[in-house]
Amino acid sequence: MARRPLFEKPTLRIDEDLNQERKVSWIELFYDLVFVVSIAEIAHKLAADYSFTTFYKFILLFIPVWWVWINSTYYNERFETNGLENRIFYFLKMLAIAAMAVYIHDALGETSVQFALAYSGARLILLGMWMRATYYSKRFRPTGYRYIIGFSISILLFIGSIFVEPPMRFVIWGIALTIDLLVPFTTLKLEAQLPQFSKSKLPERFGLFIIIVLGESIVGIVKGLAEQHHLDSHMISNFVLGFSIAFGLWWIYFDFIARRNSKPTTASSFAWGYLHLPFVIFVTAIGSGILVLVSTESHYLPAEVIILMCLSLGLCLITLGLIETTLERLPNEFTHPFWSPAIKIITGVISIILMFFCYSMDLHLLMGLMILLVGINMLYGAYGWFTQKINE
Repeated sequence: MARRPLFEKPTLRIDEDLNQERKVSWIELFYDLVFVVSIAEIAHKLAADYSFTTFYKFILLFIPVWWVWINSTYYNERFETNGLENRIFYFLKMLAIAAMAVYIHDALGETSVQFALAYSGARLILLGMWMRATYYSKRFRPTGYRYIIGFSISILLFIGSIFVEPPMRFVIWGIALTIDLLVPFTTLKLEAQLPQFSKSKLPERFGLFIIIVLGESIVGIVKGLAEQHHLDSHMISNFVLGFSIAFGLWWIYFDFIARRNSKPTTASSFAWGYLHLPFVIFVTAIGSGILVLVSTESHYLPAEVIILMCLSLGLCLITLGLIETTLERLPNEFTHPFWSPAIKIITGVISIILMFFCYSMDLHLLMGLMILLVGINMLYGAYGWFTQKINE
């Protein structure tokens, strides 16, 4: 009787081509939890100074965290194995990600060198995984060679940046991250020749990460209220209103996005995946903004805080609308192909317009208007779902 191999060679997964369902593994769920610390650190840093200056820094730090996660996710989508090597690689990646979390709080200050090295360490582990897959999978090699070259350049830039003083160090980071983000686009035609991405696992994988991001927002909001020594009705009402916005974003994403697959084209799959990056950035920014609102005793906030909140919500809704345009439509789909994404984009534009007229607006009124914009999308989804005719 044959035994399971201790180590497995990476081979392209063809589950989708065989109509076989895949599920997120326990180790992937455990792996995602390590990212909670990094997300929490940069979210709290943004909340401590909710301004455009800090927001730009927040984006620069969020992208490396996201890129490690997305790179690992797509590797697993292509080459997931059940051998011991899978757990060893996860262990090493989690150590590197934990190191990133340790240094991310002041990654644009005193710990920038340590953060660059921690990120480079995580990327080197992933690069080794891609190199191993390229070696063993002849069909993947043309794609793998481009990944190896592009990702190697990015890693070398990050390592080289430690020998350069800020702010040029961070300019190099920006160049390296841009290379990272562009490399997969050079493989679009090659990816189309590879097995299809999983329609069962990949949406679930992204949905679980969104849960982590939204959950961190909730934790931050609750923690912000708990740290107040003298709670009053104003703070409690801000908490309820802020919580409602976060709950509404969960409602919209999982009612409209998470339950559906992207269209069966490589371009749509890439657009679907890449559009999640601005979405999670703006969701995290909204959570940080709500924490600021919950923690204040004033009925008014600086204009910059209000503008950034309205802008983040607007761009979040617009991104959701754009993601929806990449989704596959089944015959029983209850949402309208045009109006469903259009409502999200229109309400997002209204939120952005709102930032020009809300400088002196009472916080309760402002948050009420934001909930209204989110609520319009929630009501549309609920109406479509509960009025849909089903076969009994």
